[in-house]
Amino acid sequence: MLIIVIDQAPELFWFVSNSLLVDEIPLKHFKNATTGERYILQELPEIVIINGDDKSIEPEKFINRMRNHVFARNVLFIVVTSDMSISYKKNLLIAGAGQVLYRGVGFSPSTKFFNSMIKWFQTKNEPDPQIFDYTPYPFTADADFTSYGRLCWINSTHCMIETNINLSPGQKIDCRNSLFTELEIEDVQLECIEKNQVGRYYQYANSLMCKIHSKAAAQDSSKINTWIGKNQNISKHKPVKIVYFESEPNYREEIKSLIKEDKRYCARGYGNLEDIEATLDFQRPHLILINRALIEKDKTKFEAIRAFVKNQLCYCITYSHGENESVEEFKKNYEFALHAHNPLDITLLESMLIKLESKLPEKQKTDPWKIYLSKHSPLSRVTLHATCKIKEVATNGVSVILPFLLSNFCGCELASNSFVTADMNRIQFFRCFNSKSISGSTSHRLIFMGQSTRDNDQLKAAIEKIAEVGYDRWLIGDTSNEKKAGKV
Repeated sequence: MLIIVIDQAPELFWFVSNSLLVDEIPLKHFKNATTGERYILQELPEIVIINGDDKSIEPEKFINRMRNHVFARNVLFIVVTSDMSISYKKNLLIAGAGQVLYRGVGFSPSTKFFNSMIKWFQTKNEPDPQIFDYTPYPFTADADFTSYGRLCWINSTHCMIETNINLSPGQKIDCRNSLFTELEIEDVQLECIEKNQVGRYYQYANSLMCKIHSKAAAQDSSKINTWIGKNQNISKHKPVKIVYFESEPNYREEIKSLIKEDKRYCARGYGNLEDIEATLDFQRPHLILINRALIEKDKTKFEAIRAFVKNQLCYCITYSHGENESVEEFKKNYEFALHAHNPLDITLLESMLIKLESKLPEKQKTDPWKIYLSKHSPLSRVTLHATCKIKEVATNGVSVILPFLLSNFCGCELASNSFVTADMNRIQFFRCFNSKSISGSTSHRLIFMGQSTRDNDQLKAAIEKIAEVGYDRWLIGDTSNEKKAGKV
């Protein structure tokens, strides 16, 4: 594991170094975003910690750029800042920040919490429930739940979204999007029809094909159809997905430049074969490019590609750029792949892509009655909404009941008047720590994200009173010791 810190001054690096002293995790310090970005793309560190108050870094843009890079999309970002405004925290969460921590004059985050958070980031998909101290207190309250996603394509009646909400087929959720607002389509709900049958283009855990429900369904469908007919010029479809595995940074950039020459396909890259089965299932590529030097290091992992190619419309090309391994041996042992004698060239790549695109299932080919939205389009952003029940609170998070699952590490916001009762901001931000099923619904433990020191202090004070007099009496403001003791 490798962590880098980007900050002009050394104090943030010292804090990180002292917090992780026992763990002996390798750390690097960079004083500006340019050198930090160069190192990220070369070494692909697991975690990057940024001074959010350094205006030269522009954390929102920096994180968004890295999270949309072919290789750096899996890097996790922590922003340490004195700006606790709702808008800044929300923008960081949408950009892809994994956590936002408050640091002000004379105040730094808890080293214990920071250390626990790093351990969480290392195992975010299946975290140890004991990583964080968690002493819950009753806090029964209604809340408005919001999470985020991307609109991949839309036709008159259906759409494809990507999100960290894990809807099952048949489940519905309220949706807001600027296109629906522009077309005056009201009360939009998306009903999940199909889940994770195509690879994901963004950082989200799930791809959901959904049926669009609205207040005036027939008229609204006609509105969308008319809009599609007038906006074919904005449609950007990349039907073929490439995944490539390359450990050499310079050659990664070379392959990336080849892939950019054709706009009919998109690519994701990885520097090693770790978690290869999960990677293939997540991306569901049509073409796999892999350096044989990586295969030589662990041939058992390469067998996962054999199984994937057997069951999917997918081709695999291995290549070399100077190693001495035998191509003939690969041809004999791995007959399912094409083995190039030399480094990849654009002619070979294009011939494979033409062949692939012709074989795609009809539902994956370009449809003139769909608009395929670019990730840079504001129209691609969706917010998903539901009501939920907060059932308990702790100093570092809450537990909520929702009618659907959240993927671990899902970012979300809760708005509740009970937070106001505790003299906190009504809107609080979280990441999902873990989930479990309870009688047809799901309980989610959420960790605060970007909590200010004021809100944290007020929460601790509220918890002390709840422990002292009980939640019901605290809720109505009855916190006097005399009344609790039965005195008049």
